[in-house]
Amino acid sequence: MMLSDFIIKTAEGMFELQNENGSFPAGHNGPYFDPETSVRNSGHWLIIFAKCYELTGDDKFRNKVHEVAEYLCSKDARPNGYSFYHRNKKGKDKCNGLIGQAWTFEALAEATRLLNDGKYALLAEEVFLQHSFNEEYGLWNRLEIDGRILTIDGTFNHQLWFAACASLVECPRNAEIMSRVKRFMDCLPRNLTILKSGLVYHHIERSLEEQITNNFTQRAKVRRCLGSIIKALRSIEWLERILNRRQIKGEIYRSVGYHSFNLYAFAILKTQFSKHPFWNSTSLRKAVDYMLTDEYRDKIDNNKYGYSYNPPGFEVPYSLDISGNINKEKLTEISQWWINEQFRRCYNKKTGMMDRNTEDALTHTARIYELCRLPIDVLRGISVWE
Repeated sequence: MMLSDFIIKTAEGMFELQNENGSFPAGHNGPYFDPETSVRNSGHWLIIFAKCYELTGDDKFRNKVHEVAEYLCSKDARPNGYSFYHRNKKGKDKCNGLIGQAWTFEALAEATRLLNDGKYALLAEEVFLQHSFNEEYGLWNRLEIDGRILTIDGTFNHQLWFAACASLVECPRNAEIMSRVKRFMDCLPRNLTILKSGLVYHHIERSLEEQITNNFTQRAKVRRCLGSIIKALRSIEWLERILNRRQIKGEIYRSVGYHSFNLYAFAILKTQFSKHPFWNSTSLRKAVDYMLTDEYRDKIDNNKYGYSYNPPGFEVPYSLDISGNINKEKLTEISQWWINEQFRRCYNKKTGMMDRNTEDALTHTARIYELCRLPIDVLRGISVWE
């Protein structure tokens, strides 16, 4: 079966699971076990249905896009007129940081394109501009669903995906959105940590520096001095001596599971800001090349944030298609391996879902949407493992 046919078949199999309000069943964010609302998975399915319409021209898929888009505009999805309601876990925000909002932005951007209706982009624009932006740091604060401005989101992939998905929104104040996204990109040398191997570190470097300096002293002069030293060293080995060694190793393990997820978002951003100097940086080249190493394949093998949650089999092909300097024949060969390896581990032919070796089958199945950014000729040229 060709990959394009597989996506169509999977989408059709989900029709019967759709809720009356147009939404689709929620998961619990994989290994985190955070109960989610239907907003996340519904946005993912919208993008899948849009690709199916592009592949077939069948209006049943276009109608599904409309139904899900209307749900995302409803009070169920955005009850208080601020951020979208993504999760309900005691002790955690209900917006799911910036990443929850990013997933809804990309769905609304796709609905705008397919349905040719600007109201979806206007909604994304409104929510984006409600998020406080720190111009000096080039980073966004989280916005709770009740309108409270929370702290800056310290997880790098959250900031990256928020910027990438916002850049997709075609709206009247697009210039203002793009200005903030460009500032985020301009600040990447300060906020992004890439280890010697090329691995993207999970947390924002600025947050690490502040954590360390706060551990030593609150005196502003000494803090500034220590901050300058840390900035100059930028060594994860040195950080291990200062912070808890076990904590750092745990974050490196998590970083491996999120590496392709980060590179996928960078690929989205590159389609919107193709001339930014960051794309020619040594750090990005190292991060892209790391996906091609045996070390990455070995470390992602049994990582709980990898195949069973963040699907590298779906993320590596698109990341390399946009950011890798690889000829088409080699790219197809690499993509064929990764996609089939992902299905081999997780897809269940009997149920038609990604419910093998995963904690969260509903979310994992919806993440097939990450394949939908691959060119149609690639989707029609890759044979899916059966």
